[in-house]
Amino acid sequence: MGGLGAWLTQAEPVLRGSRAGVVTERGRFPWPSLLERAERLAADLPDAPHGWVVPPDGGERSIVGLLALGLTTPSPRWVLGDPAVWSAAGTGAAGGGELLMAGPHAAPPTDVDGPTYATASSGTTGRPKLLFGRPHSVAPAVELYTDGMPEYASAEVFATCSAIDFAAAFYMVVAPAMVLGRDLVLFRPSSWETAIPELAGRPAVCLAPPAVAVLGARSAAARRAFHGTWFVPAGGGLTPDRAERISAGFPGCGFLTMLGSTETGLLTVDREVRDDGRVGSPLPGKPVWLEDVGPDGVGTLWTRGPDTRFAVTGGELATRQDGAVSTGDLAHPAAGGGFVLDGRRDDLVKVDGVSVYPRQITAAVRALAGVVDAQVSVERSGSADRVTVIAVGDVTEAQVRDACRRLPIPVTPHRVVCRPADAAAYDARGKVLR
Repeated sequence: MGGLGAWLTQAEPVLRGSRAGVVTERGRFPWPSLLERAERLAADLPDAPHGWVVPPDGGERSIVGLLALGLTTPSPRWVLGDPAVWSAAGTGAAGGGELLMAGPHAAPPTDVDGPTYATASSGTTGRPKLLFGRPHSVAPAVELYTDGMPEYASAEVFATCSAIDFAAAFYMVVAPAMVLGRDLVLFRPSSWETAIPELAGRPAVCLAPPAVAVLGARSAAARRAFHGTWFVPAGGGLTPDRAERISAGFPGCGFLTMLGSTETGLLTVDREVRDDGRVGSPLPGKPVWLEDVGPDGVGTLWTRGPDTRFAVTGGELATRQDGAVSTGDLAHPAAGGGFVLDGRRDDLVKVDGVSVYPRQITAAVRALAGVVDAQVSVERSGSADRVTVIAVGDVTEAQVRDACRRLPIPVTPHRVVCRPADAAAYDARGKVLR
């Protein structure tokens, strides 16, 4: 696959003629001007034996770096991730800091040829890793989304408060805006004043963690109409109660509830907010199926498509020769179509000798009055699994422990952490801080 040309070739004339641009707290940056900056950067790029790192700082410089790499021929390898982790030691930045040379540890596995790109995992396990795809699959992935979701085809605005190296933010927001030449709004979880004027009264897609979207609803305070705005819940956890709170501040908005992962890309889509485990139907044009189905009808979800990944650093990715990939999500068919999620094969832990799924603990804590979000982590380094429960909102440790005791399979957390419901409870990707 060596020698492939620039992967943004088809989008270049669209961006050059676009009246849209990138909107941040620093202002608006039209696509044509960003493209000119990217062309100058691409023209002066030196050779980089291991490719390039794009800093995901959420500013227009990150987008200029992505554009420059998309215009470079032959297409280089690149990583969207923290330069402190993935860049080469002692190397300077290209241009005004838009790109840095990648280190050998940012390269794909040795048996992978040709141009690749990667987004970085959040590193919540303590071992950050890269998941690799082909840059020339980015535009087909956007086409898959726009063909399968009218909301994407008609959106004038794509917005996110998550760091753009979060795979969902890159695929669901950044890539569509770049390929289609639409407005791209990048804002911090605490700075909804940047996004609200851009979303109001326009067809828009906004990716945000549900609890952060609730905070945004408080800022919006129903002062405008948002009939064209569709919220995509980053990281899941959207409940009917949260949807009601968001709708109160963003009147007229809708929800695109999705199942997907960094490895599989987008699997299923629904426009209802449910609490029965149903995760919607497969995205039109992307095959999703069950394998290893047991007597209870539960099997492992598999898929293939342009937004899947095929290689990973520091681990194993279950990718087959036919391009199919799975991360071990367990599901069974839903009545009327689609799937009901049953957990993950690798989520099962032993607590006091009893098998427990962290997903069940999280759901029980989120159901408590006053809780806006929750997270469960499991420490497996000792002789027994130790569970930590983090609750965000107006709740006490005693209430959290009581909810865990009332599970069908009672759990006694080793540690409970309660945090106030504000932006400080989340990291740059909108995930609950551990």
